[in-house]
Amino acid sequence: MIITCPCGDKKFNVDASLIPAKGRMLKCGFCEKKWHYKLNDKKLENENNKKEFKIKKINPDEQVPPVIDSIIKEAEKIDVKNLGDVMQKNNKISILNLFLLFLITFIAFIILLDTFKVQINNLIPGFNFLLGNFYESITDFYLFSKDLIR
Repeated sequence: MIITCPCGDKKFNVDASLIPAKGRMLKCGFCEKKWHYKLNDKKLENENNKKEFKIKKINPDEQVPPVIDSIIKEAEKIDVKNLGDVMQKNNKISILNLFLLFLITFIAFIILLDTFKVQINNLIPGFNFLLGNFYESITDFYLFSKDLIR
């Protein structure tokens, strides 16, 4: 159950079984105000009514609505055997996709290394030389692909 502080600023969720019928002293953790709280049976009944769920019983003699019936008929038309073949065709990965993925990953790796080149050079002397070689590799790759396109 939810108890509101007399100041009106805070609400607290309290288990109703913790408050006896004669009431209990409560203290607000927000404003430090103390007050005596007694259970109100009508409030408790309202809270219990909120927790009840109404279940609608389905009569087996009722007809299925036409919308649901059309969905069921469409689902029956789908050929499950051919569905697997269609999915396998869509899952093929082309060599071009793998190549582009490798290229983007390689460039991202070089950019990451370039970002931390000072810190890495302190750990691994001569790292700037290796990073220069990576840059040259990218330039060579670019010129190679440019020649292929011509």
